[in-house]
Amino acid sequence: MHPLYKIVLADLRIDAQQMLEEGHDLAALNSEIEVAAATGSLDVLAKLQEDLWHRPSPASFPYGEPNDWESISHAFPDPEIHARFHGNEATLADRLLAAWQGRCVGCQLGKPLEGCWPEELQELCVRAGSWPLYDYINAIANPDDQASLKAKGYRVIDGQNNLTRGRFTSVAPDDDVHYAIAGQRTLQQHGIDFTPDQAIATISKITPQGILFAAGLNMVRKAGIGVPAPLTAVFGNSWGRQSLGAQIRCDPYGWAAPANPPLAARMAYRDACGSQTRNGIYTGIFFAVAMADAIGQGDPIAALATAEHYVPPRSRFAEMIQFTRQACREHDDWQAVNAALYARYDQDAYAPKKAPMNHSLINAAITIMAILKGRGDFTQTLGISVMAGRDTDCNGATAGSIMGCALGTAGIPRHWVDPLHDTVRTELLEQHVLKISDLALEMFAIARTNCRYTSAHP
Repeated sequence: MHPLYKIVLADLRIDAQQMLEEGHDLAALNSEIEVAAATGSLDVLAKLQEDLWHRPSPASFPYGEPNDWESISHAFPDPEIHARFHGNEATLADRLLAAWQGRCVGCQLGKPLEGCWPEELQELCVRAGSWPLYDYINAIANPDDQASLKAKGYRVIDGQNNLTRGRFTSVAPDDDVHYAIAGQRTLQQHGIDFTPDQAIATISKITPQGILFAAGLNMVRKAGIGVPAPLTAVFGNSWGRQSLGAQIRCDPYGWAAPANPPLAARMAYRDACGSQTRNGIYTGIFFAVAMADAIGQGDPIAALATAEHYVPPRSRFAEMIQFTRQACREHDDWQAVNAALYARYDQDAYAPKKAPMNHSLINAAITIMAILKGRGDFTQTLGISVMAGRDTDCNGATAGSIMGCALGTAGIPRHWVDPLHDTVRTELLEQHVLKISDLALEMFAIARTNCRYTSAHP
């Protein structure tokens, strides 16, 4: 038997499991796999796997969710309807600095709470004296509080945690910041017309696999054995084809396209398709467009409306946006909105199990809710994005980035920025200590040539 036979068979079963969320019958898929496996032929298994990779959803599937760029982009709006950037280059540079600051702040705030569901997160913050969460979380010093949390199976954020308020002097290493740096490096090396494989190669070159996770790790592993994009998104991706990998990598493509949503969407797609499919792609496009438009308009809520035009209208992502907007209209309290989001999206749409912690739909909904309920205030928006739970560092980073794009540095209170001392620490190859301000200047050099200025711009 060929030594790859068992590997391909195992990955086939993973592929079938992922196809549940695309409306397929898992039992029927597994029957096909067993028939192919009974032949003992690697060629037969490989042929079936390739067929499954390209198999459309059944006719009964109620959504239209394409993966290819032509189908996704064919209904994009006329670029001329979008607001142009009315500021000068100093204003642009300031907003890009704020975007980088916002991503770093949001990631740092959410990092110690990553993976907490709302009930646990609120109790942690209450016992820390940090509810509402409108500053970095305090350490939980009281031994009785610590014991009570342990008894419930909750985590304890004690004085040894270097992500608590007053105990750090820089941005901690994190994949949500590493990816933004990698995307920026891709643009610097290959320009705005980079290919999906070039984006993957950049990540692979500078990022140790030990600090990659989920679909991004699968992408790099599969690319390492010669699988090209976009098959890197579907080959044995047990961490979720429709997870939020593209959301956490999309920032550089929005930042690099000020007031230029179509360009942001195109770049975000090229990156996203390396690890995600369907709604996992749309979330990267949506938030990249929101960032590009927020830089142009200076209005984070209006930027969401612009980004909505770049989502396939019959997708679950489009449905989620409308659901989130309606919940925000119906409830004044963000926690009531959050409860509605969990009731609707805490389970896979077509699988009888809890949705993964990092699923694109629920996390994007949380981020959208935070921006809508934050009403243009950086601290309120960031706090809600993390207090809502789930993939808190990812959502805090995305919300912080959009708010920075819109508000500039004057809109970010100093208690968020000053503790970071303009410093990012990473585990990336040959760039272990970086300045946030230097990263922002590098992005400005890219973005200034892609910005859609007003006709009055000199």
